[in-house]
Amino acid sequence: MRKVFILLFTSIQLFAQKPVSLPRSTPETEGVSSQGVIDFLEAASKSKHEFHSFMLLRHGKVVAESWWKPYGSDLKHTMYSVSKSFTATAIGFAVTEKKLSVNDKVITFFPDETPKVVSPYLAELRIKDLLSMSVGHKTDPTFEIASKNENWVKAFLNTPIVNQPGSKFLYNSAATYMLSAIVQKVTGQRVIEYLQPRLFQPLGITGIDWETDPKGINVGGWGLRLKTEDMAKFGQLFLQKGVWKGKQILPAAWVAEATSMKIMQDPDASQEKKDASDWLQGYCYQMWRCRNNGFRADGANGQFIVVLPEQDAVVVITAEAPDMQDELNLVWKYILPALKPQKQPNNPQGIAQLKALEASLALAIPHKNSSSSLESTISGKTFGITSTKGLESAKFTFQDNKCMLSLKTDSVAHQLSFGLDKWELAETTKFGPYLVAGAKANRKGLPIFKVAGSYTWQDNNTLQLTLRYIESPHTETIVCHFEGEHITLDFQNVFNKDQKRTLIKGTLVANRANPPLLIIRGDDMGYSHSGNEALIKSYTEGIETSIEVIVPSPWFPEAVKLLEQHKGVDVGLHFAITSEWDNIKWRPLTDCPSLKNADGYFYPMLFHNDNYPKQAILDNDWKVEDIEKELRAQIVTALKYIPRLSHISGHMGSTAFTKEVKEMAQKVAKEYNLVLVDAGSMQNFNVSYTGFDFNNKTTEERIQAFITMLDKLEDGKSYVYLEHPGLDNDELRAISHIGYEDVAQGRQDVTTIFTSEKVKAAILQKGIRLVSYKDVITTTK
Repeated sequence: MRKVFILLFTSIQLFAQKPVSLPRSTPETEGVSSQGVIDFLEAASKSKHEFHSFMLLRHGKVVAESWWKPYGSDLKHTMYSVSKSFTATAIGFAVTEKKLSVNDKVITFFPDETPKVVSPYLAELRIKDLLSMSVGHKTDPTFEIASKNENWVKAFLNTPIVNQPGSKFLYNSAATYMLSAIVQKVTGQRVIEYLQPRLFQPLGITGIDWETDPKGINVGGWGLRLKTEDMAKFGQLFLQKGVWKGKQILPAAWVAEATSMKIMQDPDASQEKKDASDWLQGYCYQMWRCRNNGFRADGANGQFIVVLPEQDAVVVITAEAPDMQDELNLVWKYILPALKPQKQPNNPQGIAQLKALEASLALAIPHKNSSSSLESTISGKTFGITSTKGLESAKFTFQDNKCMLSLKTDSVAHQLSFGLDKWELAETTKFGPYLVAGAKANRKGLPIFKVAGSYTWQDNNTLQLTLRYIESPHTETIVCHFEGEHITLDFQNVFNKDQKRTLIKGTLVANRANPPLLIIRGDDMGYSHSGNEALIKSYTEGIETSIEVIVPSPWFPEAVKLLEQHKGVDVGLHFAITSEWDNIKWRPLTDCPSLKNADGYFYPMLFHNDNYPKQAILDNDWKVEDIEKELRAQIVTALKYIPRLSHISGHMGSTAFTKEVKEMAQKVAKEYNLVLVDAGSMQNFNVSYTGFDFNNKTTEERIQAFITMLDKLEDGKSYVYLEHPGLDNDELRAISHIGYEDVAQGRQDVTTIFTSEKVKAAILQKGIRLVSYKDVITTTK
């Protein structure tokens, strides 16, 4: 396989027909040297690669089959780009049924997704160019398409084509995706459904799944999962030129077309370079030509179906291999010479040795120290995470030579089990490592993941947890280091092992029976770009739980987009009828003359201010009717763009500066099923304000004052702390009003407090529970 392709997306189709096994034979009976296979398995086990399974077919019979425990014959395995060969086969069936031709133009299938201006190269693009990886893109667009778009077809068709289609090879998993989309377009079925009666049922392939994109289209170029023997059946079908059990299920002409060279990967490569590479022998229709006159389906990290027509053999491998050429070289070094032209003499001793070796194959179980004096100390304890938002806590429990780890996020608790000096087989909801895990609909809809876990102690303070995702090529190692009440977690896998990783830090959580609840509220979203960034940062990297957004503010549209990207944060309407800054202003949404100045802006102040004579609402003839009209308009607009809105707060006291206004605001909020939180209403929810003297302190002093404030919070009570996050930059230094000139520095300090690891650790160590307005409102109701 080549470099990048994206993985894993939604809906899975499972099929429950009866599986059919391939016939079995012994190596020598089919002209294969048992010793050659033994040599291969021993070399594979000693290599830098981690082999998971191996199967060798000769003359249509399985003569060797091996799984390295904890992998097994009953487990399906991620195929990565081996999936491409199955997608191309679906195209072959569609061609046979005259649903399409490989010379059909791609844009003809997607008139609604095609750009308004179609370039000449896009107009030329044919199905056969998709099949042969010769679309003409400058670089592989797969990651860009799959990670940033809901509509992959449209994104593909809008990607510029800079070379004439068919003229230049470029590995392109998005091209395979387009083949899948075309099959679904012309058949009305996903590829997995279309192949079911045509390929999977005849071959007895069952229990498979194939991921889909956000639109429900099988991703085509990756995402198929099936068993080792299923891979072998597919290879054998192609070796037999489409015949299965005497029936031509796939036309021989298509097999010949699909497995013949269509384009050279590097036409200018030297012969010496070509002779040393299985990636320079030519590309077919979603298959690769190999040295030794073979062809193969090929998937990242070492998944292979190698077909050798001259030897009447099929070689199947699943693995996690860092060097796929080196992996294939083992096949050429040991398996190819073991394939003899005629039947070999009986070799019962060699067969027995091979069977014994196959039965003994196992991946090493990490072992250094069986126990640590810390086990009894940390068992049952929870460590709160202070350095990242995605993970909230880690809880360890040791019992009966098992370590149970619970990793809690903001939405789910993943349960993981690890055996001491053995593999503990289990299932988990936790996503494992994947080649590209940032794509849209990433792994959504997949069944729960099968895993095998084992633990050991590297030293008295360092716990090593090994978690194998046994239906994928990948393993995750979690190294947990304990130092007093603190912990670091290092998540390692094949993709990041050689990179500088950021350690996840945590601290022991105090166990309080009835802990105080604390809302951390960030105000004024929308007043500036820097304010928006700081408010989101305070949520994603900090302790903030609720954000208050000002609808008429100039950066409200950006605020909406950012809040859409962070759906976990609670949001309130910060009802504004003032615009206090000197250099930036905002206007009412409605015609409310009593609330705006001569220039049409809100007055800067609500209450009288000597620095702004007659520029306060209370200095003028304000009308409650205008305030109500504006409140309703801001609520409607907020709900239109932020439907999850849970409450209303008052900017600068806007909802409760008189009894009349307070009563009106409560009435209107109730009409929209929202809670008014700044007009005494939160007293009904037993929530009190808390705070400290922010003035005349350094940043560090403010952090310490916040931590000291936490000691005043009482068990069983709920509190809210509100402040205004910002960034100390040129934008905020230009924002101020008379009497409040240090906006940038002051609001930067708020952001620093909200994201401080020291603050986060203090909250955990004191056993305080962070909640949002929504949490309190929902619980009380």
